Amino acid sequence: MDNVFDKQRQAQAAAQVSREAAALSADAAKVAAKDELDAAKAKSADMIENAKEKLADAREAAAEKAAALKAKAGDIKGQAAEKSASIIDKVKDFTADALETGAEKAAGLADRLRH
Repeated sequence: MDNVFDKQRQAQAAAQVSREAAALSADAAKVAAKDELDAAKAKSADMIENAKEKLADAREAAAEKAAALKAKAGDIKGQAAEKSASIIDKVKDFTADALETGAEKAAGLADRLRH
């Protein structure tokens, strides 16, 4: 019977060791899961920071392009105003020349009519 009791004690000891090993394994799994979660959180935080930096860079680039386009639009507006003024001056000159020529012809006609 001692042999049976020894085997029973060995089985109970083995079961206890198995339970302790299972508990340690579960604790190790929890620690590993926590470490993985912490690593994922850190990676997510890095990705968010990178995205924020890229967004800030994109905003800055867009602002620079908008400023450049605004300046270019101002240049084009200035050029258009210059061309417009030049055309208006030409029309004024043409009109003045036409009126002067008409006045000269009218004066010539008036002189002929007086004689």
